[in-house]
Amino acid sequence: MVMLIYKKIIENYVKTTLSPEIIIDYAYKNNFMLSSRDSIIIYNFIKRNYKFILNGDESSFKDLEQQLDKDLYKKIKELYIYYKSKLT
Repeated sequence: MVMLIYKKIIENYVKTTLSPEIIIDYAYKNNFMLSSRDSIIIYNFIKRNYKFILNGDESSFKDLEQQLDKDLYKKIKELYIYYKSKLT
């Protein structure tokens, strides 16, 4: 039940609020910088794949890995794993 509520909150946020600018700001607050290009790649990735990821299908991360710098991808994956652990 709680996980369903979290999924709905995340889905609503992605649909109504998320933007490349918010992603840049979030990265800055987590001590790494993003280019405008990188923020758009990440934004588009999230918009296309969030439903799959929320349902446990992480295969789309391979696509993201091919589009980003190795260190940036690693940082994003670490943040994802960290926040995922908070939900389970």
